[in-house]
Amino acid sequence: MVSYKKLKVRHIVTKLVTWHIKNAKILDVFNLKFDDTELWINDNQILYRGKRSDLTAENTFDAGGGYIVPGLIDSHLHIESSLLTPSEFGKLVIPHGITRIFADPHEIASVAGVSGIQYMLEDAKQTPLNIHYMLPSSIPATPFEHAGATLHADALKPFYSVPEVNGLAEVMDFPAVANLDPDMLQKIKDAEDAGRHVDGHAAGLTPEQLAVYRNVGIDTDHESENAKEALERLNAGFSIFVREGTVERDEKAILPAITMANQSHFSFATDDKTANDIQSEGSIDYSVKLAIENGMDPAISFTIATYNAAQAHKLQNIGALTDGFVADLAVFDDLAHLETPKVMIGGHWYKDNQSIVTPLANQSLNFSLTKSDITLPLQSDKPAHIINITPHHITTEHTVEEVPVEQGLFVANKTFAKIVVAERYHNLGHGVGIIKGFNMRDGAIASTIAHDSHNVIIAGVNDDDMILAADMLHEIDGGQVVVNHGKITTLPLPIGGLMSDQPFENVIKTNQQLLQAFSEISDVPFDPFLTLSFMALPVIPSLKITDQGLFDFEKFDFITVQD
Repeated sequence: MVSYKKLKVRHIVTKLVTWHIKNAKILDVFNLKFDDTELWINDNQILYRGKRSDLTAENTFDAGGGYIVPGLIDSHLHIESSLLTPSEFGKLVIPHGITRIFADPHEIASVAGVSGIQYMLEDAKQTPLNIHYMLPSSIPATPFEHAGATLHADALKPFYSVPEVNGLAEVMDFPAVANLDPDMLQKIKDAEDAGRHVDGHAAGLTPEQLAVYRNVGIDTDHESENAKEALERLNAGFSIFVREGTVERDEKAILPAITMANQSHFSFATDDKTANDIQSEGSIDYSVKLAIENGMDPAISFTIATYNAAQAHKLQNIGALTDGFVADLAVFDDLAHLETPKVMIGGHWYKDNQSIVTPLANQSLNFSLTKSDITLPLQSDKPAHIINITPHHITTEHTVEEVPVEQGLFVANKTFAKIVVAERYHNLGHGVGIIKGFNMRDGAIASTIAHDSHNVIIAGVNDDDMILAADMLHEIDGGQVVVNHGKITTLPLPIGGLMSDQPFENVIKTNQQLLQAFSEISDVPFDPFLTLSFMALPVIPSLKITDQGLFDFEKFDFITVQD
C-alpha cells in the first residue's frame, strides 16, 4: 500500500496537472487583495499559485480578466427553510458560487427524529455541494412545546462517525446550559470528544450569559441583530455569523461593527432563506454584494464569505486559493454585479446534476380543530397581551392593548389577527392568541412549518377560513395554505410537512402563486409564511405562542392572553 506521505510527495513533484487557470485576478485571503496571477490544479487540490514554466496542464481555462474567489461558504442555515430537499437545494445555490454549507437539519429532526437526519445525509449524496451537517442540539427546542421527536445525547453520538457531520448545531437552550443539564452537557462533550465544533445561539443573552456559553466551549453565534450585539459577542470571544435571510435581515445593522482589525472573526450566513429569495437576489453572494454596496472592500467581503467561514468551523485547507487548498472556486466577470459565476467544486467545473427525490416515511398529520376550538374568550374591560411582528426580524414586541370583544369573545380585524398553534403529532391540544402586523383584510393562512417543533400554525381574521385552511393541510399532507373567503391556494410539502418533492423551479413557481394569493388579502412587505413560522419559537424574544399557549420570553414561562 502506498503511504499517505508518498501520495503527497507524488502530488507535489508531479509536472502534469489537471487544470491551468490564467488571465485572472485571484483573491488573496491572507493579504486581503486581488492579484494578477495563475492557478495550477491537480485533481481536487491547488498545486501552485503563480506562474510556472515547468508544469503542463491537461486543460486550460482563460478567465478573460475576471475575478476568481474561493467557493462561497454559508456558515449556518436550515435547508428546509428553502422548502427544498438537499439535492435540489444544491442545484439552486451552486450557480450563485456557493460550494460549501453548514446545515442544521433541526427542522426535519423535530418532525422525524433520527430518520430525518438520515434522510438529509442520504439525499445530500446526490449533489456536488459540500454539505457539512451540524447535529441538532435541542429536539425539542424547549419543554414548552410538543415535537415529533426527542433526541438525547445517545441518539446523536453515533452520527459523529459520519464524515459529513461537522459538529453540534446552535445550542439554543440556554437554561439547559446554565443549569448544567446532564444531557445537554453530554451533547457538547460528545462533539468535543469527536473533535467536532459546537455552534451557539445567543439570542437575547446578556454579557454575563454569553460568558456561560463561552465557558462550556461554544464560540460562534448568528443571532446578532445590530453592531452593538455583534461587538458584545466579539468581546466575549465569539465568531460572528452575519445573518441575512428572508426574514432575518441583520447584515446592514451589523456592518458598522466590522473593521480591518476584527474582520477575521466574521463570516456570512443565511440561516433561513426561501428558494424564491435565493433565486431572485442570491445567497451568500447577496451578502457579499450587500457588504460591497455599503462600502466594504471587495477583498474583505469575499474573505469573510470564504476563508473566515472555514476557520470558524475549524476546517483546514478550505476557503483560500493557494498551495494545498481544495480547489473550490467561483469566477465572476466583475465585482459590481456578481452575476452567475462559473463554479468549480473539488477540481471539477459544475454542470447541472440530475437527482431523484426520495420519499421520507409518511409523517401523517394527527390533529383536529373546530370553530369552537379557536374561539378566544376575553373580558371587554381588560387589555390583552399581543404578539407584535417586527418586520424582517424573527423577534417580536410584547405589548398590552385594548382589542375588539363582542359577547365575551375576541373579534379579529385587520389590526389584530387571531393566531393558533395546534400540536400535530398526537392531537395533544392547541394554543390561541392575538397577533398584530399581518394586516390581513380577510382570510387566513396556515402552515406545517412552525419553528422549532413544526406544529400546525394558523393566522387569520375569519374563523371559517382558518378552519378550512387547517383542513386543507390534512388534504395536502402538510404544506402551506392561503384561504380567501373559501378560495384556496396551496403549496404541498409532503416531506415531513417541510420540503417539497418537486424540482426547485416548480417550488419557486408554486410559492410565487401562494404569495400572490396572500397579497390579495394583505400588503405587508415581508414573507408571511416564514414570518409566521417564527411566531411559534419560544427561544427567541419577546412574546411567542406554542401548542401549549402564549409564551413570555422574559419570564421564560407561559402567560394568559389577559391577566
